[in-house]
Amino acid sequence: MFRIKNEAEKATVYLYGTIGSDFWSSEESNTAKNFAKELDGLKGKPVDIRIDSLGGDVYEGFAIASAIQRYKGETTAHIDGIAASAASYIAMMADKVVMSSFAQLMIHDAWTYAQGNAQELADVKKAMDEETWYTADEALELGLVDEKVATEKRVADALDRTLMGRFKHAPADAIEKSHAVDTVARSEEGFVLLGNHVYRKE
Repeated sequence: MFRIKNEAEKATVYLYGTIGSDFWSSEESNTAKNFAKELDGLKGKPVDIRIDSLGGDVYEGFAIASAIQRYKGETTAHIDGIAASAASYIAMMADKVVMSSFAQLMIHDAWTYAQGNAQELADVKKAMDEETWYTADEALELGLVDEKVATEKRVADALDRTLMGRFKHAPADAIEKSHAVDTVARSEEGFVLLGNHVYRKE
């Protein structure tokens, strides 16, 4: 479940894990009901929404996006690891979108709504049909995000090879992330997997 850091001047919401209920781990669940309740409780204070999610339930995602849209205060979405599928349009609903230099943004076909001229909508439809993955530079160039943040190291990545199998065009350099708790795994590629975080070996 997401957590909130509520400080005097602003709040930070960590939207990490599954959008909606996660059958395997309640700690990974981010339901719209709880999100909207907590967000409304911040009463217009500026909010940073930090996202690291492969997506989940489409309608839960719409409800979370709607909660962000109607929030009276300033909202900034930070794509920390990945904003895929339902998590992608949650990010787009914020007033400003910032993406880490190593992060990924992915859109694909799902029920949605959009506005724009025929050419703009055709371009988006084509990208969704093809399941398009964007680097921070690509997302910035297309106007999907407002800012890229340079990051020296990859501390955590939300790319689970088991879950990634459901996608058609996942990036070849996807880093495995486990949702298991208190586990340690080591790869031959120079990474150490500790719990659900991936660390690069020096």
